[in-house]
Amino acid sequence: MKEIIKNALILFAITLVSSVLLAIAFQVTEEPISVQKIKQRDAAFATVIPDATFEEIVDLDFSEYEKIDSVYVAKKADEIIGYTFKLITNEGYSAGIEMVVGVSIEGTITGIDVMRHAETPGLGALADEADFKNQFVSKPLGELSTVKGVSSNDTQISAISGATITSKAVTNAVNEAVTYYNNELKEGN
Repeated sequence: MKEIIKNALILFAITLVSSVLLAIAFQVTEEPISVQKIKQRDAAFATVIPDATFEEIVDLDFSEYEKIDSVYVAKKADEIIGYTFKLITNEGYSAGIEMVVGVSIEGTITGIDVMRHAETPGLGALADEADFKNQFVSKPLGELSTVKGVSSNDTQISAISGATITSKAVTNAVNEAVTYYNNELKEGN
């Protein structure tokens, strides 16, 4: 009986020390991780709308838009030039895809940037490559579709060979950002 109590106390002490060390590690790393995420987000914003300042719009309703995480107004010399959308989609082949989409008030997509993904290397991971992302640049703010092979017009995006699911997931997220912009942010709505 004494042996059982002794072993239980030793196990409790080990668990307590491990928990305290884990809590300390969390406290020490929480702020640097947060700072790095902000730097990554800001770099993605600068990729999709260069030379702008960004300010989050906090009073927006995304209840009908499941992929939109946040929206930022992009300004140059205190004049609104567009918006950036931070999106998270779970439609990819693997876990979620976190990305940024930029739209201009002139009515085009300024770019996309994939911030985080767990897609298959050499296939879905190519969604983060320039060849795929550049297809979205200067597209009009309307519904885009993903096609196998070469796109034939401004409303089509060529799917990544072997990664149609990922290609569609990214395109659907872009479509949601464009729809939100057209319905909620575009001047005149």
